[in-house]
Amino acid sequence: MAVSSYEKNGKTLWKVYFNLRDKENKSIREQKLVLGFETKEAALAGEKKLVREVTERLVKRAAQGYSWEAVIDKWELAMRNNPTIYHYQPDTILNHVRLIRRSTEIWLNKPASLLTIGDAREVFNKLEMETRSHKYLSNIKFAINVVYKWGMEQKFIPHVHVTPVQGLVLKRTQEEKVPDILTIDEIRTLLYNAKKLEHPWYPVWSMALLTGMRNGELHSLLWTDVDLENHKITVNKSYHSKRKIIKSTKSGNWRTVPISDDLNELLVFLKSKTGATQNVLPRFWEWNSGRQAEVLRAFCIGIGIRPVCFHALRACFATQLLALDIAPARIMKICGWRDLKTMQVYTRLAGVDEKNATQGLRILPNDSDAAQEFANLLKFKRK
Repeated sequence: MAVSSYEKNGKTLWKVYFNLRDKENKSIREQKLVLGFETKEAALAGEKKLVREVTERLVKRAAQGYSWEAVIDKWELAMRNNPTIYHYQPDTILNHVRLIRRSTEIWLNKPASLLTIGDAREVFNKLEMETRSHKYLSNIKFAINVVYKWGMEQKFIPHVHVTPVQGLVLKRTQEEKVPDILTIDEIRTLLYNAKKLEHPWYPVWSMALLTGMRNGELHSLLWTDVDLENHKITVNKSYHSKRKIIKSTKSGNWRTVPISDDLNELLVFLKSKTGATQNVLPRFWEWNSGRQAEVLRAFCIGIGIRPVCFHALRACFATQLLALDIAPARIMKICGWRDLKTMQVYTRLAGVDEKNATQGLRILPNDSDAAQEFANLLKFKRK
């Protein structure tokens, strides 16, 4: 707070400035400058009025809670500092924050408690006009819900009991896209040509198709994780190509993958090649840099089959097991899936639920039916 003089057009005038910050929420600040007082006494009188005005504004803002940007910052800090409590991977935290900041930029300076479903519709209408995918919009909605609910629980967002995206229905601007996966014939074509041409990635692609393991899990697989005697592989870690580190699996849990006869044959072959090293699979600079999809797509195009990403090999594993009538619950356990929705996509792709469902529907006439009908017709005419 200050009363001071200044010169304007050769005349001495007075100004009053007052600045106030909330004691608990330092991000909330109110300030105001009033110019043009002709005397010091008038400035001092105006100072009292200014103090009341700024204080009232600060109290009103403090009652509204933290700004949306402040809530995001506090959520990020809490997640990073308390991983044992919140169980979020660093990449998940970073992705949530990036998605929210980019999509809700117009909210950042607003009190989070004042955000409504109308504000949410404004944000998502804009994203839909940008032809964003339904999955992308769903990810943003989920991230906003996570952060906003946490803010309410921590009382950073007072007097509110629902998030601004609660009840918001997202439009499906595009038809559901069928994931690109290989048929059993395409899988055999891929592996046959890779082996015939002695492609260096042959063992990697084979392992992916025989285990359903994720890219990072295959990269970090060690011989100490392979138990040939008991026919199982323990999956307990994953390689992160961007951060160049070994971390936990995506779900955070370990699991086992059974070793089939084909997989056992492959592992015995690999043992003769990489047994002297820790890693089961060979190393390539493209793999270390996260460019494994480019290599696979290029090879698929070269041999005349549909180009797929590396992650599609995991889907191929699941759909082929489903086609063999392996129970979805067992496949989820082997692949480390927690989300039943993911499993349902592959179930539809494999046609498991529909398999043989129409077998009992027999409506077309066969030759014997036609012959009997003709005989009955002749019999009727004779009568």
